Amino acid sequence: MPVLDQAHLAPLEDTRPYAGKWIAIRAGHIIASADDSVSLQKNPDVRSDDQLIPVPSSDTSIYVL
Repeated sequence: MPVLDQAHLAPLEDTRPYAGKWIAIRAGHIIASADDSVSLQKNPDVRSDDQLIPVPSSDTSIYVL
């Protein structure tokens, strides 16, 4: 199984203001945020090729996607 480099998916901006929310990332920049992924997908600023990720509510949270 190949190892995929996913560093390009990481946001370049500070995500702390979005703790507990979902964010849309395009080219490393946060485009939009929402309380849930469904609301975020409905945002007109979000494109189908944007990366949608949850932001942990604390620094100790771990998300496995």
